[in-house]
Amino acid sequence: MPIVALAAGALVLVLPAAARTPPQAIPTIVVAPAIPTTSLPPTMTPRLGETGYAFPVYGVKWVADTFGASRPDVSGGWHHGDDIFAPLGAPVLAVAHGLVFSVGWNRIGGWRLWLRDDRGNDFYYAHLSAYSPLAANGAIVNAGDVLGFVGDTGDALGTPYHIDFEIHPVGLLDRGYDGAVDPTTYLRSWRRIRYLRFEAGPDWRPTVVAAGAPKAGAVLLRSSDISTASGLDPASLARAFSSTSRSRPGT
Repeated sequence: MPIVALAAGALVLVLPAAARTPPQAIPTIVVAPAIPTTSLPPTMTPRLGETGYAFPVYGVKWVADTFGASRPDVSGGWHHGDDIFAPLGAPVLAVAHGLVFSVGWNRIGGWRLWLRDDRGNDFYYAHLSAYSPLAANGAIVNAGDVLGFVGDTGDALGTPYHIDFEIHPVGLLDRGYDGAVDPTTYLRSWRRIRYLRFEAGPDWRPTVVAAGAPKAGAVLLRSSDISTASGLDPASLARAFSSTSRSRPGT
């Protein structure tokens, strides 16, 4: 116990040796660098609750099932959709009746947009070369309406022309951007639009045009032919149609 003694009128407190042990050093806290959050892609293919979905690209196309492929630069670390390859300027279509939103530029997706159908399912389109007049925030569109045109914008620059197409079912929206499912099974069953109608005023021009995109007013003659015929030159259009007719078997 402490020993108390008086010396020259002062009170001296002498502590036991154990009490005079210096305090332990406080360890330094090292904060590790942030590690990107990763997740596993969902494996289910839930029913979307609607019928009559349209394939999102018109004409010649090739679907690459790239869903779930490693993509360290995006949320979750994996690719959230399929790549649909088609000629530059091929029409990109609304897959369902719904609301267009988030139209604009994204560093990875380039010129992109979202579509929400009447059941609340979300669909993402990226790497467009240009938009149609229907690609406006708040626009209501029908299945088969032209929303834009195939390109290679964003991080797809220099790759074969395609769009990134994603499906985000309403039941998985609470997962945020990672609530995407593999589009491949859905795309196989969706109807192909055979006859395309695209209405635009005579003064319409694409709101954005990527480098090398088809000229404004280009005419779609066949699923595999985006003509460069000028809409201001009737003779040019006639020549293009004449050339197409001669190329058909039996004519």
